[in-house]
Amino acid sequence: MKSSSERVEGDFLGEIEIPQGALFGAQTQRAVLNFPVGTQRTIGGYPRLIEGLMFVKQAAALANRESGFLDKTKAQAIIDAASQILNDKQFEHFPIHRLHGGGGTSANMNANEVLANLGEELLGGKRGEYRLLHPNDHVNLHQSTNDVYPTACHIAIIRQWPDLRSALGRLVNSLQRRAVELAKEEKIARTCLQDAVVITFEDLLKGYASFLNRSLWQIGKAVDDLYNVNLGGTIVGRRGDVPESYFRAIIHLLQKATGDANYRMAEDLFDSAQNPDDMVQVSSQLNLSARGLIKVCKDFRLMSSGPEAGFSEIQLPAIQPGSSTMPGKINPVIPEFGVQLCFQVIGNHAACQAALDHGELDLNIWESTIVFNVLDSMELLSNAISTFDEKCVRGFIVNSSQNSKYARSTISVLADLMKRHGYSRIDAICKQAGADMELIKKMLKERDL
Repeated sequence: MKSSSERVEGDFLGEIEIPQGALFGAQTQRAVLNFPVGTQRTIGGYPRLIEGLMFVKQAAALANRESGFLDKTKAQAIIDAASQILNDKQFEHFPIHRLHGGGGTSANMNANEVLANLGEELLGGKRGEYRLLHPNDHVNLHQSTNDVYPTACHIAIIRQWPDLRSALGRLVNSLQRRAVELAKEEKIARTCLQDAVVITFEDLLKGYASFLNRSLWQIGKAVDDLYNVNLGGTIVGRRGDVPESYFRAIIHLLQKATGDANYRMAEDLFDSAQNPDDMVQVSSQLNLSARGLIKVCKDFRLMSSGPEAGFSEIQLPAIQPGSSTMPGKINPVIPEFGVQLCFQVIGNHAACQAALDHGELDLNIWESTIVFNVLDSMELLSNAISTFDEKCVRGFIVNSSQNSKYARSTISVLADLMKRHGYSRIDAICKQAGADMELIKKMLKERDL
């Protein structure tokens, strides 16, 4: 016997009890029970993915209305219901585990049921009845999870990108600005962790900025490729599974729903169903950027090592005590924070690669693994980059006296002398002195070099 706080809905598997006030329906409730969330994130924890689903449903409703397959009242109810979710950010109505089984079917049905119930109420009915608006017959008309979900995944990543793009751009600008400020500050360059030649902090920082600027461009290019979507390809890419009028209209109406004219139909819909390598390419670029950022963070960590027994070339902003037992100790916690976030990005990419590897036959069903790891990685990188920029790059101080001392190192002097006197002559002195740097200095002085 059901309680007053629950209602009963059914599907072809039978009846199931659902919380009375829930906007979702039977298939969502089954997913909630089948895939325990625990303390993990639901699809509602990824607003960009829900936005993508809502835009797809609005575009499909418009296409079905224009093609004469859905009356104006029902189509408008779907569009208005999706707008309500978007405007009010009602993401709590999407409670299923982000990595649910079934290749996104539960996510698609969650969206269908929520919109059907909201639309039902807008039309004067009651949630759970589906008398005026049905999740499958109306909201999902001429769609399949297999074109809805990948398209929503693409939209989610595209819409997440501006946050990371802005963070990267700000860090590049900060590095370039600090490079100008520190153009006259010399430092020793190192190769194989050994003394090399003298450069400036401008040289060093502009090198970092160039790498990050290239990363920005490469990620952006990979994201731009996601504007190719398979909406209209339904189950496995077979064009005949939707009416021609709907097929011709759907991409234009997706552009209208999203307010973004860059969306376009994928050239080969069968390819799109089989291969989500375009999303994995975004992950690959995020992975490369994370690995490069680790190097930058570790460089700052090395350059700030000390204060007396390390490089001590720079001083990072002191933001917290570094030890529970050593008074006065300050650790490079911001670079270390960034490194660890980047470690996680690398792990996320490994999961994306596995999802690409394990597609079978006509459909790769592992889009959830890919999209949520990509979205997580974008969030992680945005956090790492913004924090490193604001709490490290903008405020570090150069230890000029220490850097001047290092700039006069024997190896750097020998490198300069070699340019004037030839490699063989300077090399002969080094051979005669062996590894004794003091003897090398003495011999150079004796030869007036």
